[in-house]
Amino acid sequence: MHFPLRLALRHLMARKTRNGLTIVAISIAAFLLCFLIAIVQGLEASVQSASTTRLVTQSAVSLFVDLPTSYQHKIDAVEGVHLTTKFRWFGAYYQARKNFFAQFAVDQDRFLDMYTSDIEIVEGPGGVTGPEARIAVQKAFESDRRAAIIGTGLRDNERFGFQIGDQVPLIPMIYPRTDGSAWEFVIVGCYRPLKARIPDTTMYFRADYLNEAIVSGEAFGDHGAGVYYVNTEEGVPVEQIAEEIDELFVNGPQRTQTITEAAFASFFVSAIGNLPLFLGTIGGAVLFSIFFSVVNTMMITGRQRLQEAGILQALGFRPLVSTNLLVFEGLVISLIGGGGGILIAYLSEGVLAQLLGQSIQNYQITPDLVLMAIGTSSVLGIVAGLAAGLPFLRSNPTEALRSSG
Repeated sequence: MHFPLRLALRHLMARKTRNGLTIVAISIAAFLLCFLIAIVQGLEASVQSASTTRLVTQSAVSLFVDLPTSYQHKIDAVEGVHLTTKFRWFGAYYQARKNFFAQFAVDQDRFLDMYTSDIEIVEGPGGVTGPEARIAVQKAFESDRRAAIIGTGLRDNERFGFQIGDQVPLIPMIYPRTDGSAWEFVIVGCYRPLKARIPDTTMYFRADYLNEAIVSGEAFGDHGAGVYYVNTEEGVPVEQIAEEIDELFVNGPQRTQTITEAAFASFFVSAIGNLPLFLGTIGGAVLFSIFFSVVNTMMITGRQRLQEAGILQALGFRPLVSTNLLVFEGLVISLIGGGGGILIAYLSEGVLAQLLGQSIQNYQITPDLVLMAIGTSSVLGIVAGLAAGLPFLRSNPTEALRSSG
């Protein structure tokens, strides 16, 4: 091995505490970089994968104001509308409040047809799989008033582990039953999302189960629909259909606002503020502070190497060699630290995705994100090494040898 390179490796091992702390700092920065950007990418994926031909009709007053069920057949009658379904947020938990997941009431005879290209039924009654699973689930969904369909995340999650045929009691927070009991659901199917915006931890159940219980007095709440999802026919201008739908209800009893599903998804992202900018600012601040920390560490290292640089020049090595040694040392430290941060991000991916849950979907450490973290770590190490090593190019052996180091 060439002597200067062997010397650089010796220096890496000689300053174990200093280099170790620097590696830890870079690891934290790399992990935070992966974590924050993965959140932003997850939010963007949800919006980008949303349909631009599917519409969402909601109350013009607020998303929390229900729409009359009588609106559905009027929307169905609009030219260019292919299919509609109610969507109503339920809001309940399983056994304990920490076991919360999303539930929506939908039309059992329309939901699967509307989402043919969005979800895939992977398991039905009796464990049936393959193409027959969807048909079996559709029949079971329509035959049992308590029927529900769950995502693979609720089936495979250790906390829930719901299986086909299970009777699942959910404790309501919005629609309590008059006798104080839980709502009972029967799992008849399991789906896998085909689009990034659709989580795999959601349960869909029959809207008539909820509405009929409210009308009969078995439960408290208002009879209605939260929003209507509207599939439009191919080639029809969705903006025109949206305007026609809203014109139907301009005089009430509830005025509506109809927008594309993509705009609806974007609304939820903007509802929590400019999160990408906020996270980007935090990530930038972390990188900024870590960068100067590493540069400062390498500058101290550089000042301690002045005598060594003089000796190398006296032995016939060019000043650039000493600079390259510091660049090499900075690059190795940064890559080790960056690799540690990436490893932490990978190992914690599943746990963090579960903790983020419905609030931030599609959290994933992608290969592109890994390459970006490696590239950032490399640039950090090279720049820090150059900042510490450039003074060597202006020094001469006599001055360097006189230095106390």
